[in-house]
Amino acid sequence: MGKFVLRRILQLIPVLLGVTFLVFCIISLTPGDPATSILGATATPEAIKQLNHELGYDRPLPVRYLDYIGGLLRGDFGTSYRSREPVLKEIISRFPTTLKLSVAAIILSVIIGVPLGVLSAVRQYSILDFTGMITAMFMASVPQFWLGLMCILIFSVKLGWLPFIGNSTWRHFIMPVFTLALPVAAKNLRLTRTTMLETIREDYVRTARAKGVREGVVIGKHALRNALMPIVTNVGINFGALLGGMVVIESVFGMGGVGTLTITAIRMKDVPQVTASILFLAFIYCLLMLIVDIVYAYIDPRVKARYVKD
Repeated sequence: MGKFVLRRILQLIPVLLGVTFLVFCIISLTPGDPATSILGATATPEAIKQLNHELGYDRPLPVRYLDYIGGLLRGDFGTSYRSREPVLKEIISRFPTTLKLSVAAIILSVIIGVPLGVLSAVRQYSILDFTGMITAMFMASVPQFWLGLMCILIFSVKLGWLPFIGNSTWRHFIMPVFTLALPVAAKNLRLTRTTMLETIREDYVRTARAKGVREGVVIGKHALRNALMPIVTNVGINFGALLGGMVVIESVFGMGGVGTLTITAIRMKDVPQVTASILFLAFIYCLLMLIVDIVYAYIDPRVKARYVKD
């Protein structure tokens, strides 16, 4: 297991380098320059040229990229063009908000989606199954920004129950969490139903029932455990997608997390901030995938035996 983990960590290096190269080049080659974004269109050409020189943006792209990689090797993620602060400091200060949203949303999506998926599979073609699948298809197809705006309109503007701007109290997180969780819960429901329907038709499930094992034990201990592999993968992927896809929801609700920081940096052409933010989220996503692989070993003994052998 230790060799497997070490090998996977070493594999992160080329992946993260590739992410860094793509993001750095794309944001650098887009039209415009950071000085114009910072000073505004009314600034004089001399002032824009001077600020670009101070930021080092007037140097060739390969030189700036190699300098950036050299800084990464020394633990320096760069300095923001906009705030003149270390970019890692800004990311760390905003990451707790993004993490809270993601963790709460993924937990809520599992609590809603997995049990309903199991019930839909156990009671296939029932009213519960039909209603759950129709609701899941609807929720999976609804854009998150529209769902967030509808929540604001109903629960904040019309009813006045919840605040919709900021992140200072737990009440500020209710609508963003539900907005993020419901589409993911719909995906979990559909996947859980599909995998459970396949599992409960297996021979070992029929054998357990023939031996007189209680239905709750058959479903919970035998069928669900063996159906968890794709569900765990889906939860891990969705968790990583939530971490990296907070731009829209954080903008709608004014949460001030890493997503908002990233979109602001893109608008200001803040190359170090954009690159560091996406690199940070990519690293977290890769770690999540590693954790998913390790969880596999505790769900399926066959996977654990392979890891031990490796």
